[in-house]
Amino acid sequence: MNKLLTIILLINLSTACKQTIEKKASKPIITDKQKIADFKNDFMDKVEMYKPDTLHIDTLTFVREKYPNLRLIKTFVKSKNIVFYDYYYNGTTQLENTSTFDTLKRRIGITKQFSKKGKLEYTVDYDKGEWKVFNKKEYPFYDLQMKMKVIADSLVGKMYGQNFLINNTMWSVTSSIIYNENESGNWTDKFEKKPTKFLFRYDVKLDKDNKYEDLIQFELDANGNFIPNQYELIFGFENVPDNLKGSFKLKYEEAMKQAKQLGLTENSNKKAVGILRWENFKRPELINGQFRFYVTSRTKMIENILPNGRSSRIIKYEVYSFNPWTGKFLGKKNMKSVSSWEKNSGSSTGLILDNE
Repeated sequence: MNKLLTIILLINLSTACKQTIEKKASKPIITDKQKIADFKNDFMDKVEMYKPDTLHIDTLTFVREKYPNLRLIKTFVKSKNIVFYDYYYNGTTQLENTSTFDTLKRRIGITKQFSKKGKLEYTVDYDKGEWKVFNKKEYPFYDLQMKMKVIADSLVGKMYGQNFLINNTMWSVTSSIIYNENESGNWTDKFEKKPTKFLFRYDVKLDKDNKYEDLIQFELDANGNFIPNQYELIFGFENVPDNLKGSFKLKYEEAMKQAKQLGLTENSNKKAVGILRWENFKRPELINGQFRFYVTSRTKMIENILPNGRSSRIIKYEVYSFNPWTGKFLGKKNMKSVSSWEKNSGSSTGLILDNE
């Protein structure tokens, strides 16, 4: 009897083990591809807005976040200095926008904009400074805007030379602005009525490796005429002699080398930085400033940190100034930047003269 019970127990144990093994074997294996698809296709209906979460898969990292009308999925690729941004319309798997950024959060490559029905509306090529509309019904003023762009390009070419326009500038599409009496918005925004004023911005390249954002800025009216403007953020042009038009003579490394020969010092904690700047005359005229190349070296920082109040930081610099058109050294000056902030606000001056 005991022998029989022992045999029955062994049989039951064997059957139970077999069933457990079969259950484990039949459990579906979720592949990395499926994990990514599930992560991207989750509508995040019950997820709180502005609360990102993350998925790590081998060399990829995905970060998603929900906004009022869209959800964003960022893809980081290990060992590459780029981040892919995909925006989806909430409650759908339909893309609203695809963009690529570098690690400094600057747009690069081609951005695509889609309607809710999946129709490609426009593209912006940030490497070439181009905007192409594929759905003119939604952008009825596209032809007018591009007509004004031709006029703007012509003015830049006239002031600085056609070679400079081609080789040293790039139209900053999404920094440019259109207006009418009741509307204002980015260049790619949809307008109900015809724009009557156009603010153009261009990035400027010192050379192929050094580009500086929005250093050419000016407005045209509805007839394509230049609008004189004294506001600091709308620049105008420099009066460049004809024999200097076409390109900058100054080279980045040559300016850095000359600044060191003139007395600039740097070490591991104090590195010199070269920047192309626009010095604004703040006059309501076509000629309203000049380009200057600064080699800057930080000399002092003064901080006043107030956890429950408005904090401030002053950074002082010695600056070696060059004319980029000729490469000539113009002189040394002291400059500073002043920033202040509190819980919900902050401001900064950028580089200004330091007369203290």
